[in-house]
Amino acid sequence: MGQLVIQVESMSLEEKTLFPIDLSFWEDLWDQYTTQYSEVVIHCWAEEEDAVNELCEKSFEVMNEGLMKVITVNLNDENRLFFRNYSIDPVGGLKWFTMFFNAEGEEELEIGHYGSEIIFSNVDEEKAEEIKGIFPISTDMEYHDDFEE
Repeated sequence: MGQLVIQVESMSLEEKTLFPIDLSFWEDLWDQYTTQYSEVVIHCWAEEEDAVNELCEKSFEVMNEGLMKVITVNLNDENRLFFRNYSIDPVGGLKWFTMFFNAEGEEELEIGHYGSEIIFSNVDEEKAEEIKGIFPISTDMEYHDDFEE
């Protein structure tokens, strides 16, 4: 199994860095590649109070880790719909800094830097090629078949 690292074309804004220019892949990502996960762990900067408060209403666990809030949310039907349809903030990027999806204690999907970096772990080359199809053509994608955690 390998790892697919995706770098979505991004820019910097005053309040965020590595902010994705195009999130057209977001709904497909949720519909096709998150259905097997029962929860998501989200890291938010504590100063991003609106995003933190919104997640806290849906969470079953919130921890403080320095300048970050670590929020765990069950992925029931209602929360999946929320993440699929309401994750984009008013300036067009993701509301949250990093999202982690784990299966059987192993991280399999990471969406980082407000959605500008996505890492699929434990995928074979055929699955990686399938995943690449949902991303904009300007996206930088690299598959590593010798990845080990």
